[in-house]
Amino acid sequence: MAEMSLSEIVFPPPKYQEYVFGCWTIKAVKSHIMGSSCEAPTKCDDSTEQPCNLCRYERELRLPSLPDMVFASNLLQITHRSGGSISFNCLDALKCVNDREDTIQVAHAEAWKEARADCEYAKKVVKPYDWTFSTNFRGTVDGLKVSDSTERIDLQKLKIPEEIVFYDEVFLYEDELDDNGSTRCVVKVRVMPSGFFAVFRHYLRVDHVIVRVNDTRLYSPSGASYIIRETSSREAPISKLNIPPPIYKNPDQVWQHLPLVSETVDKLSPEDL
Repeated sequence: MAEMSLSEIVFPPPKYQEYVFGCWTIKAVKSHIMGSSCEAPTKCDDSTEQPCNLCRYERELRLPSLPDMVFASNLLQITHRSGGSISFNCLDALKCVNDREDTIQVAHAEAWKEARADCEYAKKVVKPYDWTFSTNFRGTVDGLKVSDSTERIDLQKLKIPEEIVFYDEVFLYEDELDDNGSTRCVVKVRVMPSGFFAVFRHYLRVDHVIVRVNDTRLYSPSGASYIIRETSSREAPISKLNIPPPIYKNPDQVWQHLPLVSETVDKLSPEDL
């Protein structure tokens, strides 16, 4: 049987979910993993045509490679009725990955390379980019005003059992680093009668070297026309983590055991308020 080209494969249509909560509309889009070859060579060669996802990523990103699993069409978007929004998608997240190694990253890369000297993947670290695809992406803000905030998200209050009227989890990208760790970006959202809460998380684990979690949390209480946004970066060498592997391999648990490196708090609101 002749092998089918990517353009001949029929993928299921994207799945859409939408929920209106007061003055906010939450939309989640989930689709298949992006292919590793051009979907329409003739179309993508024409500069007047809209390129396929892979060609668009290669044109807009300065990275020499992409994660193994890229969900190019996935999206989480929170829109105010005035039109302003904050959204999370894979392309914008990868745009925030360093296209060169900083000194801290080089130090980690060298330690990892030495620990995994016999691993074929270790050769990637000599390339001038962040081979872990760590991102400091905080969401794409469009039409919302960003201002300083002293108001914080009460995480303890969010632990109180409450009815969840809407929930979704959207993966943006993931790479297992040739079975020597994990790097992934995912955004989750849940809506309760008291408000909505979303977490965008980049999790990195390089075995025997480091665990890093970059989080952006969003919260808006019921009836509010603003969103509190908290961004934190936490990391630690695995050698200093006195916890069992199942914990540091679980992003939802390990972040609580990592020391805080940096934190930013602000508020998003419609520009006319």
